[in-house]
Amino acid sequence: MSEIVTMGSGSEAEVTVRSAELTNIFQRGANGKLGMKMPAQSPEVLDALQQVNQLAKDYETLKIEVFLRADRASWVFLSNVYDFVLRINRSVKKRQIKSDLLEMIKLRDHISITSAAETETIVARYIFSDMARQTRNNYVAVMQKALSLDVKQGELLVLLEQNGGISNWVNNAFDGVDAQKIADREQRKTLRTDSVSLMRRLFALMGSGQGVSFVKTKQVADWTPSARELATVKEANKNATKYQAGEFVFFVATPSEQPDEYKLIQGFSAARDFEDQLLLQIAARLGADNQQLQAVVSEFEAARLN
Repeated sequence: MSEIVTMGSGSEAEVTVRSAELTNIFQRGANGKLGMKMPAQSPEVLDALQQVNQLAKDYETLKIEVFLRADRASWVFLSNVYDFVLRINRSVKKRQIKSDLLEMIKLRDHISITSAAETETIVARYIFSDMARQTRNNYVAVMQKALSLDVKQGELLVLLEQNGGISNWVNNAFDGVDAQKIADREQRKTLRTDSVSLMRRLFALMGSGQGVSFVKTKQVADWTPSARELATVKEANKNATKYQAGEFVFFVATPSEQPDEYKLIQGFSAARDFEDQLLLQIAARLGADNQQLQAVVSEFEAARLN
Protein backbone atom coordinates (compact mmCIF):
# COMPACT_ATOMS: atom_id res chain seq x y z
CA MET A 1 0.00 0.00 0.00
CA SER A 2 1.39 3.34 -1.04
CA GLU A 3 2.22 6.08 1.43
CA ILE A 4 2.02 9.84 1.04
CA VAL A 5 5.30 11.44 2.09
CA THR A 6 5.54 15.20 2.60
CA MET A 7 9.07 16.50 2.17
CA GLY A 8 10.25 19.44 4.27
CA SER A 9 6.86 20.38 5.71
CA GLY A 10 6.10 21.22 9.34
CA SER A 11 8.16 23.15 11.85
CA GLU A 12 10.18 20.13 12.96
CA ALA A 13 11.16 19.31 9.38
CA GLU A 14 12.20 22.84 8.56
CA VAL A 15 15.27 22.64 6.34
CA THR A 16 18.31 24.58 7.43
CA VAL A 17 20.09 26.99 5.10
CA ARG A 18 22.96 24.57 4.75
CA SER A 19 20.73 21.63 3.76
CA ALA A 20 18.81 23.81 1.33
CA GLU A 21 22.01 24.92 -0.37
CA LEU A 22 23.14 21.31 -0.76
CA THR A 23 19.74 20.41 -2.21
CA ASN A 24 20.11 23.27 -4.69
CA ILE A 25 23.02 21.40 -6.25
CA PHE A 26 20.50 19.05 -7.86
CA GLN A 27 18.38 21.78 -9.48
CA ARG A 28 18.52 21.65 -13.28
CA GLY A 29 21.08 24.10 -14.65
CA ALA A 30 22.05 25.35 -11.20
CA ASN A 31 25.69 24.37 -11.40
CA GLY A 32 26.97 26.06 -14.52
CA LYS A 33 29.51 27.81 -12.33
CA LEU A 34 28.47 26.22 -9.06
CA GLY A 35 27.76 29.73 -7.88
CA MET A 36 25.82 29.03 -4.71
CA LYS A 37 26.36 30.80 -1.41
CA MET A 38 28.65 28.89 0.88
CA PRO A 39 27.86 28.41 4.58
CA ALA A 40 29.06 30.89 7.17
CA GLN A 41 32.59 30.07 8.27
CA SER A 42 34.53 30.70 11.45
CA PRO A 43 37.42 33.21 11.15
CA GLU A 44 39.95 30.36 11.44
CA VAL A 45 38.36 28.42 8.57
CA LEU A 46 38.08 31.52 6.40
CA ASP A 47 41.71 32.39 7.08
CA ALA A 48 42.80 28.83 6.19
CA LEU A 49 40.82 28.89 2.94
CA GLN A 50 42.19 32.29 1.99
CA GLN A 51 45.72 31.10 2.72
CA VAL A 52 45.37 27.96 0.59
CA ASN A 53 43.93 30.03 -2.26
CA GLN A 54 46.90 32.37 -2.05
CA LEU A 55 49.31 29.43 -2.05
CA ALA A 56 47.60 28.09 -5.18
CA LYS A 57 48.04 31.47 -6.88
CA ASP A 58 51.68 31.65 -5.78
CA TYR A 59 52.26 28.18 -7.19
CA GLU A 60 50.88 29.22 -10.58
CA THR A 61 53.32 32.13 -10.61
CA LEU A 62 56.20 29.92 -9.46
CA LYS A 63 55.33 27.30 -12.08
CA ILE A 64 55.56 29.84 -14.87
CA GLU A 65 58.56 31.80 -13.63
CA VAL A 66 60.67 28.92 -12.29
CA PHE A 67 59.51 25.39 -13.05
CA LEU A 68 58.47 25.85 -16.68
CA ARG A 69 61.53 27.97 -17.44
CA ALA A 70 63.75 25.40 -15.72
CA ASP A 71 62.15 22.59 -17.74
CA ARG A 72 62.73 24.41 -21.00
CA ALA A 73 66.31 25.20 -19.99
CA SER A 74 66.92 21.46 -19.48
CA TRP A 75 65.40 20.73 -22.91
CA VAL A 76 67.69 23.30 -24.51
CA PHE A 77 70.73 21.85 -22.78
CA LEU A 78 69.85 18.26 -23.67
CA SER A 79 69.34 19.32 -27.28
CA ASN A 80 72.87 20.75 -27.27
CA VAL A 81 74.19 17.47 -25.83
CA TYR A 82 72.36 15.57 -28.58
CA ASP A 83 73.92 17.80 -31.23
CA PHE A 84 77.32 16.98 -29.73
CA VAL A 85 76.54 13.25 -29.96
CA LEU A 86 75.67 13.72 -33.63
CA ARG A 87 78.99 15.48 -34.15
CA ILE A 88 80.96 12.59 -32.62
CA ASN A 89 79.03 9.98 -34.62
CA ARG A 90 79.83 11.81 -37.85
CA SER A 91 83.51 12.27 -37.00
CA VAL A 92 86.23 10.12 -38.58
CA LYS A 93 87.85 10.23 -35.12
CA LYS A 94 84.76 8.78 -33.43
CA ARG A 95 86.54 5.73 -31.99
CA GLN A 96 89.39 7.81 -30.57
CA ILE A 97 87.05 10.39 -29.04
CA LYS A 98 84.98 7.66 -27.36
CA SER A 99 88.12 5.93 -26.10
CA ASP A 100 89.44 9.13 -24.57
CA LEU A 101 86.06 9.88 -22.97
CA LEU A 102 86.01 6.42 -21.39
CA GLU A 103 89.51 6.98 -19.99
CA MET A 104 88.49 10.38 -18.57
CA ILE A 105 85.46 8.82 -16.84
CA LYS A 106 87.65 6.07 -15.40
CA LEU A 107 90.18 8.57 -14.00
CA ARG A 108 87.54 10.93 -12.61
CA ASP A 109 84.84 8.56 -11.32
CA HIS A 110 86.90 5.40 -10.82
CA ILE A 111 84.52 3.28 -12.89
CA SER A 112 84.99 1.38 -16.12
CA ILE A 113 82.51 1.42 -18.99
CA THR A 114 82.69 -1.04 -21.83
CA SER A 115 84.04 0.30 -25.12
CA ALA A 116 80.94 -1.20 -26.79
CA ALA A 117 78.76 1.45 -25.14
CA GLU A 118 76.97 3.82 -27.50
CA THR A 119 78.13 7.41 -27.87
CA GLU A 120 75.04 8.89 -26.18
CA THR A 121 75.53 6.64 -23.12
CA ILE A 122 79.18 7.66 -22.71
CA VAL A 123 78.50 11.36 -23.24
CA ALA A 124 75.59 11.35 -20.77
CA ARG A 125 77.69 9.54 -18.16
CA TYR A 126 80.47 12.11 -18.47
CA ILE A 127 78.29 15.26 -18.51
CA PHE A 128 75.57 14.21 -16.04
CA SER A 129 77.82 12.32 -13.65
CA ASP A 130 76.17 13.61 -10.46
CA MET A 131 72.59 12.96 -11.55
CA ALA A 132 70.43 10.05 -10.39
CA ARG A 133 70.79 7.01 -12.61
CA GLN A 134 67.10 7.08 -13.64
CA THR A 135 67.35 10.70 -14.75
CA ARG A 136 70.50 9.99 -16.70
CA ASN A 137 68.87 6.94 -18.28
CA ASN A 138 65.93 9.10 -19.32
CA TYR A 139 68.31 11.50 -21.04
CA VAL A 140 69.95 8.59 -22.85
CA ALA A 141 66.53 7.24 -23.87
CA VAL A 142 65.59 10.64 -25.33
CA MET A 143 68.74 10.73 -27.44
CA GLN A 144 68.36 7.10 -28.53
CA LYS A 145 64.84 7.72 -29.71
CA ALA A 146 65.97 10.85 -31.55
CA LEU A 147 68.73 8.86 -33.24
CA SER A 148 66.29 6.11 -34.27
CA LEU A 149 64.02 8.74 -35.82
CA ASP A 150 66.98 10.40 -37.56
CA VAL A 151 66.35 13.72 -35.81
CA LYS A 152 68.70 16.29 -37.30
CA GLN A 153 70.92 18.77 -35.52
CA GLY A 154 68.90 21.57 -33.92
CA GLU A 155 65.57 19.69 -34.20
CA LEU A 156 65.34 17.91 -30.84
CA LEU A 157 64.28 21.00 -28.87
CA VAL A 158 61.23 21.49 -31.10
CA LEU A 159 60.21 17.85 -30.66
CA LEU A 160 60.56 18.04 -26.88
CA GLU A 161 58.38 21.15 -26.81
CA GLN A 162 55.76 19.52 -29.02
CA ASN A 163 55.65 16.38 -26.85
CA GLY A 164 55.51 18.15 -23.51
CA GLY A 165 59.04 17.47 -22.34
CA ILE A 166 61.49 14.71 -21.56
CA SER A 167 59.21 12.42 -19.53
CA ASN A 168 56.47 12.38 -22.16
CA TRP A 169 59.02 11.67 -24.87
CA VAL A 170 60.42 8.72 -22.90
CA ASN A 171 57.05 7.30 -21.84
CA ASN A 172 55.72 7.40 -25.39
CA ALA A 173 58.93 6.15 -26.91
CA PHE A 174 57.69 2.65 -27.64
CA ASP A 175 53.97 2.58 -26.87
CA GLY A 176 52.92 5.48 -29.09
CA VAL A 177 49.20 5.69 -29.67
CA ASP A 178 48.49 2.62 -27.53
CA ALA A 179 50.09 4.30 -24.51
CA GLN A 180 47.91 7.37 -24.98
CA LYS A 181 44.80 5.21 -25.24
CA ILE A 182 45.71 3.41 -22.02
CA ALA A 183 46.39 6.72 -20.26
CA ASP A 184 43.07 8.15 -21.45
CA ARG A 185 41.21 5.04 -20.33
CA GLU A 186 42.83 5.15 -16.90
CA GLN A 187 42.01 8.83 -16.56
CA ARG A 188 38.34 8.20 -17.39
CA LYS A 189 38.28 5.36 -14.86
CA THR A 190 39.76 7.62 -12.19
CA LEU A 191 37.24 10.37 -12.96
CA ARG A 192 34.34 7.92 -12.63
CA THR A 193 35.68 6.58 -9.34
CA ASP A 194 36.11 10.11 -8.00
CA SER A 195 32.59 11.07 -9.12
CA VAL A 196 31.03 8.16 -7.25
CA SER A 197 33.08 8.88 -4.13
CA LEU A 198 32.08 12.56 -4.17
CA MET A 199 28.40 11.67 -4.56
CA ARG A 200 28.63 9.36 -1.55
CA ARG A 201 30.17 12.15 0.52
CA LEU A 202 27.56 14.62 -0.71
CA PHE A 203 24.61 12.39 0.19
CA ALA A 204 26.21 11.56 3.55
CA LEU A 205 26.41 15.29 4.29
CA MET A 206 22.78 15.81 3.33
CA GLY A 207 21.66 12.82 5.41
CA SER A 208 23.42 14.12 8.52
CA GLY A 209 21.95 17.61 8.28
CA GLN A 210 19.00 19.01 10.20
CA GLY A 211 15.50 18.98 8.72
CA VAL A 212 15.85 15.58 7.01
CA SER A 213 12.47 13.81 6.72
CA PHE A 214 12.19 10.21 7.89
CA VAL A 215 10.16 7.69 5.89
CA LYS A 216 8.89 4.55 7.60
CA THR A 217 7.90 1.91 5.06
CA LYS A 218 8.22 -1.78 4.24
CA GLN A 219 8.12 -1.04 0.51
CA VAL A 220 11.82 -1.71 -0.02
CA ALA A 221 13.02 -4.54 -2.25
CA ASP A 222 16.24 -6.11 -0.99
CA TRP A 223 18.51 -6.51 -4.02
CA THR A 224 21.68 -7.05 -1.99
CA PRO A 225 23.47 -10.42 -2.28
CA SER A 226 21.85 -13.10 -0.13
CA ALA A 227 23.75 -15.26 2.35
CA ARG A 228 23.13 -18.27 0.10
CA GLU A 229 24.60 -16.44 -2.89
CA LEU A 230 27.64 -15.27 -0.93
CA ALA A 231 28.24 -18.83 0.31
CA THR A 232 28.97 -19.93 -3.25
CA VAL A 233 31.43 -17.09 -3.96
CA LYS A 234 35.17 -17.60 -3.61
CA GLU A 235 36.69 -15.59 -0.78
CA ALA A 236 39.01 -13.76 -3.18
CA ASN A 237 36.00 -12.56 -5.23
CA LYS A 238 33.86 -11.28 -2.37
CA ASN A 239 35.42 -7.83 -2.61
CA ALA A 240 33.79 -7.33 -6.01
CA THR A 241 31.19 -4.55 -5.88
CA LYS A 242 28.40 -6.85 -7.08
CA TYR A 243 28.75 -8.84 -3.83
CA GLN A 244 28.85 -5.82 -1.50
CA ALA A 245 25.82 -4.11 0.01
CA GLY A 246 25.26 -0.49 -0.97
CA GLU A 247 25.00 2.46 1.41
CA PHE A 248 21.72 3.97 0.16
CA VAL A 249 18.13 3.00 -0.55
CA PHE A 250 16.67 4.42 -3.76
CA PHE A 251 12.94 5.23 -3.96
CA VAL A 252 10.54 5.65 -6.84
CA ALA A 253 7.66 8.08 -6.24
CA THR A 254 5.05 9.98 -8.25
CA PRO A 255 3.99 13.60 -7.63
CA SER A 256 0.83 14.12 -5.60
CA GLU A 257 -1.80 16.77 -6.27
CA GLN A 258 -0.44 18.77 -3.33
CA PRO A 259 2.78 20.84 -3.60
CA ASP A 260 5.89 19.19 -2.13
CA GLU A 261 3.98 15.93 -1.67
CA TYR A 262 4.79 12.60 -3.33
CA LYS A 263 3.32 9.11 -3.43
CA LEU A 264 5.91 6.54 -2.48
CA ILE A 265 5.72 3.53 -4.79
CA GLN A 266 8.78 1.36 -4.22
CA GLY A 267 12.24 1.42 -2.68
CA PHE A 268 15.31 -0.56 -3.71
CA SER A 269 18.25 -1.59 -1.56
CA ALA A 270 20.84 -2.56 -4.14
CA ALA A 271 24.33 -3.97 -4.32
CA ARG A 272 27.29 -1.67 -4.60
CA ASP A 273 27.81 -2.05 -8.37
CA PHE A 274 24.20 -1.03 -9.10
CA GLU A 275 24.48 1.85 -6.64
CA ASP A 276 27.75 3.04 -8.20
CA GLN A 277 26.11 3.24 -11.63
CA LEU A 278 23.20 5.29 -10.27
CA LEU A 279 25.53 7.67 -8.43
CA LEU A 280 27.64 8.04 -11.56
CA GLN A 281 24.58 8.91 -13.64
CA ILE A 282 23.50 11.49 -11.07
CA ALA A 283 26.98 13.03 -10.96
CA ALA A 284 27.05 13.28 -14.75
CA ARG A 285 23.89 15.39 -14.72
CA LEU A 286 24.89 17.88 -12.05
CA GLY A 287 26.47 20.27 -14.53
CA ALA A 288 29.63 20.48 -12.42
CA ASP A 289 32.95 18.73 -12.86
CA ASN A 290 34.73 16.78 -10.12
CA GLN A 291 36.94 19.71 -9.18
CA GLN A 292 33.93 21.95 -8.56
CA LEU A 293 32.07 19.23 -6.69
CA GLN A 294 35.17 18.49 -4.59
CA ALA A 295 35.38 22.14 -3.56
CA VAL A 296 31.73 22.20 -2.46
CA VAL A 297 31.84 18.89 -0.58
CA SER A 298 35.09 19.80 1.19
CA GLU A 299 33.70 23.20 2.13
CA PHE A 300 30.55 21.77 3.70
CA GLU A 301 32.48 19.01 5.45
CA ALA A 302 34.79 21.62 6.97
CA ALA A 303 31.81 23.72 8.02
CA ARG A 304 30.21 20.75 9.77
CA LEU A 305 33.35 20.20 11.87
CA ASN A 306 33.36 23.80 13.11
